[in-house]
Amino acid sequence: MDIIIPPESLGKTGLSSLVDNIKISPLRGDPNLLPLEADRVDFSKQLMVIGDFTFSQNVYAFENTSGKAINIPLKKGDGPNEIHAINDFWLDSTILYVLDGVKRNIVPFDYSTGSFKQLEKIKLELPLRRFAKTKSGFVGLTGGGQDSALVFLDQFGNLISSHLPNSIEFLLVPTNPFHKMMKGNETLVLFHSSFNPEIIRVDNGKPELYSTISYEGKKVKKPQNINFKKNQEGFNQFRETLINQPSLFNLMGFAPEQFILLFFIQDSARLVLSNSVKGNTFRIENLINDLSFDQQPFPKIIGTNGPRFLALIASDQINKEDLNFPGSELEKALKAYPDTPVFLLEFELKTF
Repeated sequence: MDIIIPPESLGKTGLSSLVDNIKISPLRGDPNLLPLEADRVDFSKQLMVIGDFTFSQNVYAFENTSGKAINIPLKKGDGPNEIHAINDFWLDSTILYVLDGVKRNIVPFDYSTGSFKQLEKIKLELPLRRFAKTKSGFVGLTGGGQDSALVFLDQFGNLISSHLPNSIEFLLVPTNPFHKMMKGNETLVLFHSSFNPEIIRVDNGKPELYSTISYEGKKVKKPQNINFKKNQEGFNQFRETLINQPSLFNLMGFAPEQFILLFFIQDSARLVLSNSVKGNTFRIENLINDLSFDQQPFPKIIGTNGPRFLALIASDQINKEDLNFPGSELEKALKAYPDTPVFLLEFELKTF
């Protein structure tokens, strides 16, 4: 499935006219077990896990059907059985893998008995910033000045192979460079960077081109010159070489047959909402956020569940004075659950 950036739509547009099957559900439990910010969500048959890598630096687990919080016996600190920093997580059936990038550990938690139990840590040969589980072990985006940006590790954390020069393009990393997508009964793991207009499949233990990005009838060219110093000056010089083509990609969500893509062209942000039938491109300033009614021009997508895109809504961040607020799905949820601090927003893209 190639990503095709469709022509730009003009005029102001309310988000509720672009999405379908909106569902807003409360997350329940001890307030200490509820996230107020989120970067990624993942699902298994029993669990929903949400990760916040910037605000609380924590992971939160819930029963998949009820939305009730589940305690994870995770202790943060510098002790031998503690996690210094939570940089990422990956959910694989009943095993939750938590990445501690500072200590170079992946810490597994087993949920097969109905509660989480910490397993033996996996010591990493190389430092990682983000990661995913693969059939043979793990794949990760490196940190700490490594020569290669993408590495494959075995189940014990040892290096199998390394790929992609760790150049200026990896100075800025998307919040979620790895995406899990179900295709029939098969689980795909897809990788993207901010400046490379390609989606790479990585679950088979090697990089495989999955899709490209096209703009105005032509494939977006890969950056040719990446030999810039890794500082702000070099970053600005690199951006200048891409000023007339789409760049700074953030694949916010990738579901079967549809995707949501944020990109920049000439320093102006555009958002693409696309399904297998039709896509739309919008300038960010032309979008009216009548879904989450907060300060975001578009709800921050943290993942997908089948064909549905997901975002988190914290009740204390909602602008309840918005003129379009009455009658919305969000208002109905707030009235039904007035004391709930956080909700999960789910929706599909509308087929026109």
